[in-house]
Amino acid sequence: MQKDLNVLLLNDLCSYGKASLTVNIPILSYFGIKVSPLISVLLSNHTAFESFCAFNLTEQLEKIVEELKLRNPKFDAFYVGWIASGKQPDIVIDIIEHFNISTILIDPILGDNGKLYPSMSSEHVNSMKNIIKHADIVTPNITELSVLLDKDPSKRYNEEEVKEMAVNLSKMGPRTVIVTSVSKDDNIGCLCFENNNIITSYYPKINISIPGTGDAFGSSLLGYILKGNSIETSVKKATKFIYDSVEASVRENDDRLYGISIEKRLNLL
Repeated sequence: MQKDLNVLLLNDLCSYGKASLTVNIPILSYFGIKVSPLISVLLSNHTAFESFCAFNLTEQLEKIVEELKLRNPKFDAFYVGWIASGKQPDIVIDIIEHFNISTILIDPILGDNGKLYPSMSSEHVNSMKNIIKHADIVTPNITELSVLLDKDPSKRYNEEEVKEMAVNLSKMGPRTVIVTSVSKDDNIGCLCFENNNIITSYYPKINISIPGTGDAFGSSLLGYILKGNSIETSVKKATKFIYDSVEASVRENDDRLYGISIEKRLNLL
């Protein structure tokens, strides 16, 4: 009989559009993994739309976590996505220290395409630098990797430079650094540093942007890892899943602004 797997998952929740928790949960559920969601911020829709409203749930999150402690649950992994400023970084560290979870995956959501997201500040960056000290696995994109290392996020970095940066980020705490959105020639994919080894996985670049693909990558990566795959196998499978999903979205002319049509793509895992 297979052991039940349980993941505690902190991210934002969008009422409209596919991103964050509405992408994380279907993927992990497809793997047969139980998900306990924690909502950091509640949004009307994801931020790729021309406008949105958002509600910081720090006060509610604090109370929920304190109640959760009374249940004494056992989690196999803690996935951390969007974190609001203020007390939320401290809540994340408290969760890590209290629940003694064996696998901590941090997606350090800070920015993309060479700049911070409008809602992010130096306070967010400094908080994230502190949080990733507690991580086993971090999955920054190239912009976030640059920001966390106090480098210019608008600069284009070649593969050798990204390798060096991944090694330097690992020195801050996480044993595994998986950098997404890495370009090489006409390809795009991931570069992973683990145990002094470099793992890469590239596919032909498709020049479109679809919200939710980062969440889909992190969730599928964690699913593969928890199901017993090596980091190398998990990185390659998760990268292929994203490539196949984006390719299918283009072929079927999905609404790209709405976000990744995850329900139609689960069969690609």
